[in-house]
Amino acid sequence: MQASLSGTLATMGPGTPYAIAARFAYPDRPVIAFVGDGAFQMNGMAEMITVKRYLDRLSGPAPFVFCVFNNQDLNQVTWEQRAMAGDPKYPGSQYIPDVPYAAYAELLGLKGIRCEKPNEVGAAWDQALASDRPVVLEFKVDQEIAPIPPHITLEQGRKTAKAALHDPEKVGIIAKGVRQKLTEYAGHLPGRGQR
Repeated sequence: MQASLSGTLATMGPGTPYAIAARFAYPDRPVIAFVGDGAFQMNGMAEMITVKRYLDRLSGPAPFVFCVFNNQDLNQVTWEQRAMAGDPKYPGSQYIPDVPYAAYAELLGLKGIRCEKPNEVGAAWDQALASDRPVVLEFKVDQEIAPIPPHITLEQGRKTAKAALHDPEKVGIIAKGVRQKLTEYAGHLPGRGQR
């Protein structure tokens, strides 16, 4: 397996063109790109036209999937502002419009799959990985779930708490954060087994 990512430079949008290049370089290998909706709006949607242009060379038995996480938020930056600066979310700069990415793929002659419920995730992946043409697999995800590492510094925790005091999503952030931690700890209780 080989992988490439933008690293911690906050580079927006390389996933889609990286995946196209990987598919051209290795047409018989599965290629999967994981892309946020902000990056997909910035250049990924335009690159789907490139995929359409070269559909005969980019289609085939090996899966070629663009997995788009749709949360209508520039989520990495939103959470960086909370954890690094202690600033609450500012919807004026972080909100992005809801776009039907899977439907857009279908308009271009690609395969589009939209998944909105957790119990549909497995079937959505099965369908995407079985397709003989490029797929936009759109997952509707929750912007109130922090995309942070499992361990943060005390200073980041303090700043996130400070930001949450005035954040427009504070109730959801707190409730979902507590639920995540309870689920994590429940998996470590005697008799529950490791997950």
